[in-house]
Amino acid sequence: MISLQQLITNPDIYKNELKKRFKDETLIDQILSLHDIYKPLQVKLESTRQIKNQFNDIVIKLSGEEKVSKINEMKEVSNQIKVLEEQTKNLYSQISDLISLVPNISWDKMPIGQSGDDNVETGVYGNKPIFDFTPLNYYELPLFERDYLAKKGVDASGFRGYYIQGELARLQQALFTWTLNRLINKGFNYVIPPVFVSEDVMLGTGFFPTGREDAYEIMDENNPKFLPGTSEAALMYLHSNETLSLLDPIKLTAWTRCFRKEAGTYGKDTRGGIRVTQFEKIETVYLSRPEDSEKAFEEMTTTFHETLNQLNLYYHDLETCSGDNSNKNYRMIDIEAWFPAQETFRELASSSNCTDYQSRTLNITTFDSNGNKTLAHSLNCTGITNRTLFAILEQNQQKDGRVKIPTVLVPLFGKEYLE
Repeated sequence: MISLQQLITNPDIYKNELKKRFKDETLIDQILSLHDIYKPLQVKLESTRQIKNQFNDIVIKLSGEEKVSKINEMKEVSNQIKVLEEQTKNLYSQISDLISLVPNISWDKMPIGQSGDDNVETGVYGNKPIFDFTPLNYYELPLFERDYLAKKGVDASGFRGYYIQGELARLQQALFTWTLNRLINKGFNYVIPPVFVSEDVMLGTGFFPTGREDAYEIMDENNPKFLPGTSEAALMYLHSNETLSLLDPIKLTAWTRCFRKEAGTYGKDTRGGIRVTQFEKIETVYLSRPEDSEKAFEEMTTTFHETLNQLNLYYHDLETCSGDNSNKNYRMIDIEAWFPAQETFRELASSSNCTDYQSRTLNITTFDSNGNKTLAHSLNCTGITNRTLFAILEQNQQKDGRVKIPTVLVPLFGKEYLE
């Protein structure tokens, strides 16, 4: 989250940020009002504690009625301390809850807009597929209907789950294995993280409180755990409470099964696997020095571009606007592939720079170029998801219903066509 001290010192900066993101800027006034109450109480609490400490030194030198009197006075001071502790604790909790709603300061070139409709295309890549027949939606391909069992998956799981079997399952395995090997060869540290994460991890990485409605919660003896929609949260926590050199950025990757309720999307993308509640995902996370994070962002985004280029996919970049960014993001690019049957681009990945928003809460520090201790910057980008598989199916479909396999996947898949 953001720095409370920075907000108190420069409240107008954060008011402008909330306005830029089409959020209620009076949130800052609420925080300042609570802090105005909290600060004198905190000062009073500390001074009362000092009085109690002084009592301790005095009482041991007394005896008789004088000692009893001082002990009674000390009990009264102790009761005052308890009341003040409770008051300051409650106020600090309220302030923290509100601070968690304040977004990161965003990139000065971020487009201003309210929704994804206002995102700005910044690049188009690859060759647009041309067909001498009317292309089918990937989910209408006979091989997809054979190997992707949506109804059976819903029956088994109770939500938008699915079975993938046979040739399609083998192609997905080849796609993910090839991607993971490529990332490892590019210097990423492969991590197998915990399946569940705690509420503190979700809060510390900025996924809560605003994204709570999308997360599956598991109660274990009244201790909530969460199934995250990305391994980003667990990967970020790996280096919490550490001071890192970061002369070269730390690059982490994980291949996990992810879960997301997709709250508020009822009736959207009910066919196929674009909007489901469980999915496979390879995630990448960077930790860098502040002065290196812009360069790391470009490198990270380029890494995903290279993946799509080697898969021979047609895609574009969108610079996401202020209203379409989550609170943790300083900057985000959406990368979308062309789905020819739908005649539209669909999102495959997001590449985000969170600057010090996550590392402040997780206490991940480093040293700047002058040797001064400072907060690290964190970045993240999708490595691959099932959606890339669907883009391959739709862009590479043949007139006879087969799908031509990208050349880089043929050695792992074992043949040139999915049929």
